[in-house]
Amino acid sequence: MEQNRVPIDDNAKELIKKCEENEVDTSTMGACQVLLEEMNRGNIVLNDESGQSYIKKSNEKSRSITQEDVPEIVRMAFIVRGSGEITNNDIINAANRLIRRIESM
Repeated sequence: MEQNRVPIDDNAKELIKKCEENEVDTSTMGACQVLLEEMNRGNIVLNDESGQSYIKKSNEKSRSITQEDVPEIVRMAFIVRGSGEITNNDIINAANRLIRRIESM
């Protein structure tokens, strides 16, 4: 999937910045994990800005989601939500739940 074709609007940028500036709670971390798990089940691969797959990173046994990962996963949630290519409702719902969690912070 071509990530650069999905624009990130100003609202998304503000929420991503909110994640960078504020500590997120465990339920938000859980929502991030659920999104990654649903993407893994649906064979949707999105890379972080360095080009490494978050699914691959999250599947590493000793690796768990950190505060630093949250803004990038939220960015991916906006890409999932804005993409017409992803039709899996479980993935879209997980992305929407994560975005709502960040909005309520």
